[in-house]
Amino acid sequence: METQHISLSPMPHMPHMRRIPADALEKGVTPRMQDRLARGGIISAGVLCFCLLAWAHLGVGAYFFPPAPTVSQQVARTDGFAVTLALSSGQLTAAGPNTLAITIDDAHHRAITDARVQASLVMTTMAMDAPSVSATLGSHDHYIAHPRFAMAGIWRVTLAFMRPDGVTHIVVFTVSVRWG
Repeated sequence: METQHISLSPMPHMPHMRRIPADALEKGVTPRMQDRLARGGIISAGVLCFCLLAWAHLGVGAYFFPPAPTVSQQVARTDGFAVTLALSSGQLTAAGPNTLAITIDDAHHRAITDARVQASLVMTTMAMDAPSVSATLGSHDHYIAHPRFAMAGIWRVTLAFMRPDGVTHIVVFTVSVRWG
């Protein structure tokens, strides 16, 4: 059976004009509608991809679902030392300012005040780090550091401290950073 074609052109003798099958018009789907549907599908897919990339790589998800709050004080042990990380400024934020109080005690519970302390900051969910910060000895035998985080999310704070004997000791903490 031969398919009938209907010309959309007012001049049917022009061969370059598009012809559509008669049954397509009966179903109500015209080429113009098909083009619009295809264009809409492509644009929708592009917008969806952009939103997913923004959600994952720009930390937009942390605006809507912020990470759980970090406990105000954490303790880690290494080589006979107890290292305490306290959030002096409250919950950490990407906007700052942030203050970490670090206390290092030896096995006899005596505060260590002769160490050089360096904090390295790395985001756990993507390959992003923040500038390392040096901690300075403050009052009450606490070392004070003021880290700046690039974005909200879960971060790993690696504290490395070296005493005059030249041995470097390392402890790792996990903290949550909110947008602010």
